[in-house]
Amino acid sequence: MSEASRSKKNAPAATGNTADLEARLAALRSEIDGILEAMAEQADAEKEEAAKVTEEAKTAADDIGEEVLREARRALKQIHKQAASLEKTLGVQTRSNPLQSLLIAFGLGFIVSLLMTRR
Repeated sequence: MSEASRSKKNAPAATGNTADLEARLAALRSEIDGILEAMAEQADAEKEEAAKVTEEAKTAADDIGEEVLREARRALKQIHKQAASLEKTLGVQTRSNPLQSLLIAFGLGFIVSLLMTRR
């Protein structure tokens, strides 16, 4: 058989195969498009979830920061009250025993000077 007669016999089969391949290719493209669309929807959902979690974490951090600030202010007020009380007590003690207060101040100054010169 000649080459030309073989080519004529295979021509209808080749056309059928081409149409079948094109149909399969179109179906595959459609399937890939569906998968890509599903992946895009999943990515959007994950993005929204991440934004929600980030906002919740930010809110929690802000709340904790405010609570720490309130506690620090409360502690500062307490320390201020204690210092004021100590100052009053020290003033009363100094007025009632001036010589003793003077000797204590001198002794503390002397001890500090010894420690400073020792190095």
